[in-house]
Amino acid sequence: MSRVLVVVPTYNERDNVGPLLRELVALDERIDVWVADDGSPDGTAGEVRKVAAELPPGRVELIERHEKGGRGAAVIASFKLGLADARSYDVLFEMDADFSHHPREIPKFLDLIASGKADMVIGSRYIPGGSTSEWGVTRTALSAWANRYIALVAGIPVNDCTSGYRAYRRQVLEATDFDRIKIKGYVVHGEMAYQAWINGFHIGEVPIHFKNRARDASKLTVEEIYMALVNFAGLRFRYGRKPRPHPLALASRAERPTAS
Repeated sequence: MSRVLVVVPTYNERDNVGPLLRELVALDERIDVWVADDGSPDGTAGEVRKVAAELPPGRVELIERHEKGGRGAAVIASFKLGLADARSYDVLFEMDADFSHHPREIPKFLDLIASGKADMVIGSRYIPGGSTSEWGVTRTALSAWANRYIALVAGIPVNDCTSGYRAYRRQVLEATDFDRIKIKGYVVHGEMAYQAWINGFHIGEVPIHFKNRARDASKLTVEEIYMALVNFAGLRFRYGRKPRPHPLALASRAERPTAS
């Protein structure tokens, strides 16, 4: 892997974004970070510009979106730009800005991709070694139930479909039909994972610890939960029930190291 892009969607993350950007850039010289800010009124964009000016040129960039379109829309828009970028990123990440997804976990994602065992890697709270904290009983139960529901109705062999900490080989995103995605907001992750699986890409999971941000009770809205319930039930009918390897998936298998 020559270049890695980390996409960080933000809304009112001024206090968190600076430390996160510095830690990500220091982690690995291959990593660039793009912050997709949805018009934060707290000055998040200004803080990103300030930190970017202090770091090596090109390592941090700001994508300003002038309305709050939601996490899923911000990430998809950034991925489209990242795929078209002349730096030809090999791996594209998405993660939260508030340290609920910690940068120290990134090497585990990159190692699994480099091993040839996965084209897409999800940071999972629900496999051995994964965990959550400061979430409360209701939120923990809701998340666990949602992931069991997705696995049951969609049939996708993933333990944590709703995790927003994940990495994709660029071929996975190149094969993704973003225009077909109906689920919006934070739970768009499930439909993107289903597309990757139905396209024949290998999905892996690494254990992460998710620490809930103290000032945000929940990122899921009632509307997003309703959309998830309705749309996840229809994924098998919209995309099919069995993987049909996409030409890019077949090419990816031929290019990557042999998994042992």
